[in-house]
Amino acid sequence: MAIALLSAAPAFAQDAQQTQPDPVEEEQQQPAGTEAADTAAGNEIVVTGIRASLASALSAKRDSAQVIDAISAEDIGKFPDKNIGEALQRVTGVQISRAGGEGQSISIRGAEPALNRVEINGQTALSTNVGGGRAVEFRDLPVEFVNRLEVVKSATPDMTEGGLGGTVRIITRRPFDGNGESYLAGSAQGIYGDLADRIDPKFALIGSTLFNDDTMGVLLSATYEERSLWYDQLRTTGWRQIDANPGLAGVQALDLNNDGTGDFYPDIPRPIINRELTKRGSINGIFEWRPTDDLRMFVEGTHTRSDMDLDSQFLQLGTVQNVANGGVDPSRTTIGPDNTASRVTFVGATAAPGGLSAAYRNILGTQERRTYNAQAGFEWTTGQLTLSGRGSYAKSEAFNDEINATATAQGLSELTIDYNNDQQAPNIILPIDPTTTQGLTQLIVLSRPRFNDQEEISGKLDLEYEPTGGFFTSFKVGGQWRQLTADSRYFDKSITLDGTSGETRVNNFDTGTSVTRAISTESPAALTARLRNIVGNNATIGDHDFFGGADKGFDGGIDRWLNLGLGVANAVGIPDPYDNDVPLDTWEVTEDNWAGYAQAAFEVDLGFVLKGVAGARVVDTKTTANGNQIQGGDVTPVSFDGGYTEFLPSINLTAELIPNRLQARATATEVLARPLPQQLAPRFTLDNVGLTGSRGNPNLQPYRARQYDLGLEYYFNNTSYFSATYFRKEIGSFVQNGTELYTDPVSTNVYTITVPINGTQEVTINGAEVGGQYVFDFLPGILSNIGVLANYTFSDDSGYEETDAFTGDPLSFPGLSRHSYNLSAFYEDDTFSLRGSYNWRSEFLIVARGRGNNPEFGEAYGQFDASASYNIDENASLFVEAVNLTNAVRIENANSEYRRTILETFGRRFYAGMRMRF
Repeated sequence: MAIALLSAAPAFAQDAQQTQPDPVEEEQQQPAGTEAADTAAGNEIVVTGIRASLASALSAKRDSAQVIDAISAEDIGKFPDKNIGEALQRVTGVQISRAGGEGQSISIRGAEPALNRVEINGQTALSTNVGGGRAVEFRDLPVEFVNRLEVVKSATPDMTEGGLGGTVRIITRRPFDGNGESYLAGSAQGIYGDLADRIDPKFALIGSTLFNDDTMGVLLSATYEERSLWYDQLRTTGWRQIDANPGLAGVQALDLNNDGTGDFYPDIPRPIINRELTKRGSINGIFEWRPTDDLRMFVEGTHTRSDMDLDSQFLQLGTVQNVANGGVDPSRTTIGPDNTASRVTFVGATAAPGGLSAAYRNILGTQERRTYNAQAGFEWTTGQLTLSGRGSYAKSEAFNDEINATATAQGLSELTIDYNNDQQAPNIILPIDPTTTQGLTQLIVLSRPRFNDQEEISGKLDLEYEPTGGFFTSFKVGGQWRQLTADSRYFDKSITLDGTSGETRVNNFDTGTSVTRAISTESPAALTARLRNIVGNNATIGDHDFFGGADKGFDGGIDRWLNLGLGVANAVGIPDPYDNDVPLDTWEVTEDNWAGYAQAAFEVDLGFVLKGVAGARVVDTKTTANGNQIQGGDVTPVSFDGGYTEFLPSINLTAELIPNRLQARATATEVLARPLPQQLAPRFTLDNVGLTGSRGNPNLQPYRARQYDLGLEYYFNNTSYFSATYFRKEIGSFVQNGTELYTDPVSTNVYTITVPINGTQEVTINGAEVGGQYVFDFLPGILSNIGVLANYTFSDDSGYEETDAFTGDPLSFPGLSRHSYNLSAFYEDDTFSLRGSYNWRSEFLIVARGRGNNPEFGEAYGQFDASASYNIDENASLFVEAVNLTNAVRIENANSEYRRTILETFGRRFYAGMRMRF
């Protein structure tokens, strides 16, 4: 940045003497392969490739009335990252969440993924999350369709509400982009993941043309890819304190190191091998008609589909025993730092059934995700009036056809879990051979399909008037109606072969609640032999060593264990669950949203040009939540109505302190985000193992926040800038989890139920964002082809009242990393292009009350990606790209690095292929 500022010194002096043409305004795009040049005659900079994308993103940032950051495609079908989520992680203030190593969702300025709005060409992008949420699955949205991504961090009244952290705008290519030339472009590539050790294909095609005397245009694009996602996890599901004497009233926590504080012991430690075979396809079409310069009409649609075959292989331990010291053997147990067991041996107190156990469990089945987006609209200008409108329809479908096969060895004599290693990961030591059927006493096969659908119908009409002369440059009013319907249908049925009792049992929800009944009996010895025979004849021991084996990953633990797979499930017989749904977890939520707004844009010369947009949006929301509840011991349909009206004022100011170079921004806005549909639903679920549960709350109010920005932006030329922004977010209402107790009238078990509530806390987030990009055009020779991009975000919160339940220490606001940064460098000439990018974020709170009542954190994570391309000619290029070159491991913990809950390795991904354009 120091070099950049020194190189810009002549520009400061020149601007002080006279106003020169802005090089951004003078920018012209040339075909790919044209060398970047600075023509002295017009002070014109011609840019292509990476520089063209930087210029486009810079122009969007500088010219916007709001605080935004943008990323643009380098060419048709060529985006700087392989995934929209992974591309957005490069934006200042954005942090990414990964699934199997792929970018899945994002947080903006600490707001979790479900609290940010995502739009495709102005239309709502709906969630396909299993369970029913609002977070958008970025893995299914093809990056090849995208022209530009924008992250809007301050609101204007004409924007659709719903983004507490910000709004992500996905802007696809259109037929009249640029000079409207016809083209056909495509790419073919292979994808190699080193953990799966497979090569998968990916194809993309996009074409556009104008016709009817260039008044009509059509664009069509399609993608197809296959992905073999293999990722391994070392999990300790929770860390708990143990009641030293459950026979006495109250809880006396086991304290082996006698320091006055209860020790923490592992709950359900389990290694997991995840295999996800995914096929994704998408298609996008746009038709535009521009019969005159004053009229534009369009029809467009996008469809995506993802089909995933699942096979997650678990080896999970049951360590909970209601006996003295929980069965912990003090002579073979060591308590390490943070009162955490670094090695523990549990001694079995009960023969089968019950006591200590080791279960070989496979989560199988499929996941199907579908999205449908369609809209039609127009824009008509007559004189100083512009009228625009659109109608849209969006639908998302998520179907999780989950099948479980679990074989359990119950009543084990002992279990040892050793965390005394560099990773603080569970090294499991069993008294049985996990590659055989030794000790198996139970086999369960269950089917748990869930359907989640969302549907939104929307209409929008805007009128803008642009007066000539005077203080105001435009007046704009408009209205919008949106109706969202989200529903969930859940089914559950299981078959249990119990070798201890000799019973074969079925569990379903024929009566509305869970009912178990025996369907056959035989001698325990015969049934035990039969279930072991089923497992022995149909299970395998997996296809690779866990974590790559000791030579590649985790040094210690069990490399292989029984992999039940669909062969075992089919041998038992997968139960048909569709006779009856689970009524307490089947629901529908409808939101009717009416909104109207008025805003004015103005510009005034105060010795410098001050521009702004000010106004307000009024939103009225009505909700209806339908479901079922237990009333008087019976399951009864229920319906709840709710609603609220919100007034959302905003002002966005921009001051051009040095024309075309330095500008300041100041914003003050009010925003909201609505609760998740499943939080509003009258649903009720119980976990019979952990004696926990959850329910919805139809009376929830939205998240509300006031936010402010104050920043400076300096533009060196059409590809380089530096910016610094202070931001403040005052969250006056948000949804948090409360708890209540529920006693089951049949079993008399007491459950701790989690329920979403509107907290009374007022949380303030203060932060600073610093970012920039610079191309070193002034350097001699090949050095002039080098550029850098960098940004850093600092965030600090106050007012969040949740604390560590055991230490009383304050906790940070969920999802907020105090520090995060991105650093990228590139080299580009006529023939070669090289880029390297590193992304890092500090630790963040996931949930204040996790399993065992511990807070759970995501540890600091950094990842390095790189790419290179070679231009064969102006129409064809070869490329290679690598993701996670440093083989970073994602880690979560229960508020201590010695109480790690997840260590996940997903390996490296490599891409190689060709792009062509005609």
